[in-house]
Parts: sequence; C-alpha cells; structure tokens
Amino acid sequence: MPYPIIFSFLFFLVCLGIFIWILTHERRSLRAGVSLVITLFSFAFFGAVVLVNVADLDPHYKDWVLPLFVIVFALIAVGTVTFIITLIVMFLYDGIKIILKEGNRLTNYLSLCMGLAIIFFLFIYPIIGHATKNPWLTYPYVFLWLVIIYLVVIMMMYTLTSWINLINWRVPHLDYIVVLGAGIMGKKVTPLLASRISRGIEIYQENPGSKLIMSGGRGPGEDIPEAEAMAAYAEKLGIPKADIIIENKSRTTKENLQFLHKLMAPNSKFCLVTSSYHVYRALVLAKHQGLKCIGYGAKTKLYFTLNAFVREFIAYLVITKRMQMTVIGFFALMTIIAAAFHF
Repeated sequence: MPYPIIFSFLFFLVCLGIFIWILTHERRSLRAGVSLVITLFSFAFFGAVVLVNVADLDPHYKDWVLPLFVIVFALIAVGTVTFIITLIVMFLYDGIKIILKEGNRLTNYLSLCMGLAIIFFLFIYPIIGHATKNPWLTYPYVFLWLVIIYLVVIMMMYTLTSWINLINWRVPHLDYIVVLGAGIMGKKVTPLLASRISRGIEIYQENPGSKLIMSGGRGPGEDIPEAEAMAAYAEKLGIPKADIIIENKSRTTKENLQFLHKLMAPNSKFCLVTSSYHVYRALVLAKHQGLKCIGYGAKTKLYFTLNAFVREFIAYLVITKRMQMTVIGFFALMTIIAAAFHF
C-alpha cells in the first residue's frame, strides 16, 4: 500500500481518537466542535489521497478522477453560496416574524440585525471601499473581515458543539432532573416553560427514584417565583409533590446553578433541562462552577429558536470575553502594523 495512503489514514485515526477522547472526557468545550471538523476534513483528505493514488496506479482512472474533483469543488462552491443566501433569508424572515409575534423589544431585533449585518459586510461595504478609492479604507476593511471570519468560525464551532451536547448516550441513573425557569405571565406558565417542564417530566419518569428541581426566582411582571408556578404545573400533570424540590431565589442561569447545587445530596448525578438553544451555555456555566452534568433540550418554535440562538451566542462571547478580546486585539495589532509599514 502506498505510504501517502497509510499516513493519511493514520492521521484520520489520530483525529478520530482525539474527537472520541473529548466526547468521553469533557465535551462542554468548543474543542468538541473543532475536533469534529478536523476529523471530517482528515477523512476527506484520506479519500482524496486514495483517489489520487488509484489514478496513478491505473491511468484509466485519470479520466474520471479529475472531473470528480472538479464536480466536488463546484458543489462546495455552490453549497457555500446557497448557504449564505439561505442564512440571510432566514435571519431576515425570522427577524421580522419574531418582532410581529413577540413584540417590539430590543432582543427581538437580533436576527434582523444579523441578516442586515451580513448583507452590509458582504455587499455594501466593498462597494463603499471601491467608490472612495481611499487605500486607508483597506485596513479597517481587512480588520473587520478578520473579526467577522473569526466570529463566523466560532459560531460554527459553537453550533456543532451545541448539537453534540444535545446527544446523550450511556447516561447513568440520574438523581435529580433540574428544569431551568423562563418567564411566566402572572402565575401562568408560558408555552416555552411548559415545554421545558414536560421534557423534564419525561426524563424524571425514565429515572425511577429521582427528584425534580424547579429552578427560577421571581422576575418583573411575575406574581410568584417561576419555580412555584413550575411546581404547580408539574403537580397538575401528576407528579407527586414529594418528588418536587423548589429553588425560588435565582434570577439568572448562573444563580440557578449556584443555588440548586446546594439542594442536592453530595456526589449526586443530575441533568439540566432547558430549551435546546440554551443547553450549551448552561453547561458551560456549570463547567465554570466545577459541576459535572449533562443537558437535555426542549423543543421550541423555529422562528424563536434562531433569534434566541443569536442571543445565546452573544452571551457565550460575553462569558469568554477575555479570550475573544485577546484574539480581536491581536487582529487589531496586526492591522496597525500593516498600516504603519504599508503592507
């Protein structure tokens, strides 16, 4: 067997091994998404090496290997353009829809602003740069593109890692099922929160002897703490009151985790149940507090999910702001050096 095939296959096995190790040891990190992408690329590289070597061994295969590569690259190019257009349309459509359905609040403009930002940086900003003929506009443009490319890559890794953390296998028996609160209307559970509670009850029923922890304090416009409304809703669905623990002091996800952990027996195994778009950030916060747990996601309407996902990603950037500012600061420094020496 040719050495390139052997080396490329070994490289793929190493990448796959690293990915599996991260999955089984600590997947609440962007390294899970990064290692998955590298593993997929290493597999594609292995396939390309095999095709090239097969063509070298038998000249008859050269007639279809080169066209195959051309077709693959063409499909990648078309797929990339299609993805960008679809992404813009989704952000604009969902942005308008959530404003019409959920009201005129600042956070509801995230999807719409994201779609408009993509349009501006891809199509409008380059036209401005060409129209002014000012070479100094090149440097901020390059800086902005570096930042945008970096954030897009981080968002892709964040998305992949979020999906990875929604898949649970070989789950041990759970002692506690923690349902994280969301807003309520007076004393009434919202459909979003009801979905979380129903998902938590499903997992509770799969783990005999476990307890449900309803976590959430009282927010603006709420007559009672969220946890109390959640507990009452669960009781109506047939859950014994003795199996429900209430944590009604927290106002944020970080406080949810701080307070609920004090309600558990030592060395307990537990999971977090929240909306799918919120699971990964909750797990990251748990990791920062040294808590070992897994997460389960409840279904949410698609138009709401996209806007909420953007909000969650921004919140993740805030959690990891030191790392993000370090990288962006490095880009700024390189841009200043390039401008100073007219690179």
